[in-house]
Amino acid sequence: MKKGLIALGLAAAFTFTACYGSYGLTTKLYKWNGTLGNKWLNSCVHFLMWIIPVYPICAGLIDGLVLNTVEFWSGSNPVASGDTYYEKDAQGNQVAAVKNADGSLSMEITDAQGNKANLKLERDADVIRALDANGEVVAQYDVK
Repeated sequence: MKKGLIALGLAAAFTFTACYGSYGLTTKLYKWNGTLGNKWLNSCVHFLMWIIPVYPICAGLIDGLVLNTVEFWSGSNPVASGDTYYEKDAQGNQVAAVKNADGSLSMEITDAQGNKANLKLERDADVIRALDANGEVVAQYDVK
C-alpha cells in the first residue's frame, strides 16, 4: 500500500511538471490584496492568507493542478480572461491589449503620430491569425 502511494505520488509529480501556466487565479488574488489599502493592511492580509491557507490552496491546488492543466491542453486559462497589458516605447508608440474570455487577444496599437489600429489575435492549433475590426484576416503565422 505504501509503495503504491509513493508510486502514485511520483507519477503525479512527473505528469504535472510540464503544466507551467499563467497562474491567473493567484495573480488576481495578489492584485486584489494590493487594492485593500496601505502597505500595512496589505501585508497583514497577505500573512493571514498564508496562515488560513488561501494562497497555498489557490496557487498549489486550484491554479497549479487544475487551471494550469486546462491552460496547457486548451491554450487558454479560463480565469486569466480580462487580464490587460500596456506598453509605450521611447518613440511614443503604444500597445494596449486585453485577454478575452474565449482565449483571443484584443489589441489597440497607436503609433507616435496618433494613428490607431485595432486587431484581434486568435489561435487555432498551429495557426495564429490577426483580424482587423471587420473580422478580416490581415496576417497569419504558422506555429510549429
